[in-house]
Amino acid sequence: MAKNVVIAGAGPAGMACAKWLNDRGYHVTVLEKRPIAGGKVSAWKDADGDWVESGLHVFFGAYHTLLGFLAECGLNEAFDWKPAEMIFASPEHGLASIKFVPGLAAPFNGLTGVALSKLLTTSEKLRMALGLLRPILGNQAYLDAQDNQSYEAWHRRHGMGERALRDVMDTMALALNFQRADKVSAKLILTALLHFAQQTDASRMALVKGSPQERIWQPLIDMLSARGTCFRFEHKVVGIESAQGRVQAFRLEDGSLVEGDLFISAMPVHNLRKIIPNEWREEPYFSNLKHLKGQPVITVQLFFDRQVTGVDHLLFSSNSDISVYADMVNVAPDYHRGGPSIVQFVVAPAEELIKLSDEALIAHVLQDFWRLHPNARAAKLEKYTIVRIPNSVYQARPGVDCYRPDQATPIPNLFLAGDFTQQEFLASIEGAMRSAKRCVARIDAAQAARQF
Repeated sequence: MAKNVVIAGAGPAGMACAKWLNDRGYHVTVLEKRPIAGGKVSAWKDADGDWVESGLHVFFGAYHTLLGFLAECGLNEAFDWKPAEMIFASPEHGLASIKFVPGLAAPFNGLTGVALSKLLTTSEKLRMALGLLRPILGNQAYLDAQDNQSYEAWHRRHGMGERALRDVMDTMALALNFQRADKVSAKLILTALLHFAQQTDASRMALVKGSPQERIWQPLIDMLSARGTCFRFEHKVVGIESAQGRVQAFRLEDGSLVEGDLFISAMPVHNLRKIIPNEWREEPYFSNLKHLKGQPVITVQLFFDRQVTGVDHLLFSSNSDISVYADMVNVAPDYHRGGPSIVQFVVAPAEELIKLSDEALIAHVLQDFWRLHPNARAAKLEKYTIVRIPNSVYQARPGVDCYRPDQATPIPNLFLAGDFTQQEFLASIEGAMRSAKRCVARIDAAQAARQF
């Protein structure tokens, strides 16, 4: 007899669990508090019919689990792939890039790109190359052992220069976890570097051709709905009903219960903590979740009356609060390629900026942008959108990694998915997909052991 699975959360992890469990013959119900799917990778239309995105979503060749999942679903044409290149904007250098050299195997494609870049002096490049030898030649055990220190401390301990730290690695830390290198674990950045160093295709970069809603989530919802999966949007889970050491139901905001045989929380960790029954809170597995806190981030879109960057790629900046940005008109074919600019910014660190009024925030972003692109001062700002997310990916601070939970909980029929759970990748959509894969593997094992 097929089991009924109830999944709380229709972000990437929840959607992947729904698909893979549907493949196995489970009856799947997905509960989502918002009217749309996608979680941190969601998009919706504003009153003018323009797309608003929850963030600037960047995908890499290293995202093998995600790419495999999309291929399974017939959605592998969702991305517009860009050259393997990081373009840095600064008042000092204008636009300067690190290009992963085609035709060379990793890590030589990246090391050669660093050597050819004008971002650093020859001495700084040599110090950086020597300092990165250990992670390039390392393994997962080495990465795990670096979690007790910040990347900044690790960088300095390995003799790399201040300019490389501020102009390159700070930018990488902000792109990965919305915080600078002194606030993130060394493991976070070294994990990314290890993938780039050991996989030639890892540095390939892509953006969605248009909105994630149209290109990924709605096609996936349509496919799974046709196969029997039930999606219930605007159904917020606010509690867990349990008895005899098992989950009986998820409780919704209106007081109704959704019963099942198996339950998966694919909610962000800060929302999961709110619904844990009091009798479970002293259990170390659940009490350790208090160490996992969401990182604030802001996404700003500025609509100009003309082209202001002329760049068909991501742009990175150091020593600014607009750490990563792109002109959506140039990078996403669905967004009226060649027309006036729609520049989307990741604004971070955001602990203080998130408190600003809309007007003050836009003035702050514009000042940073004009400093990097002086010609943009002549453009007229016609419109803006702001998305404030107080709790985005978990803060990958030093010493936090050990508190990330396994996907199998102490409750036999409750499982977790989400990039904050244990998996060897970063807090990202790939991390979410890997967590879903591990979650389904845990369910397979529990089923084989007849635990439910």
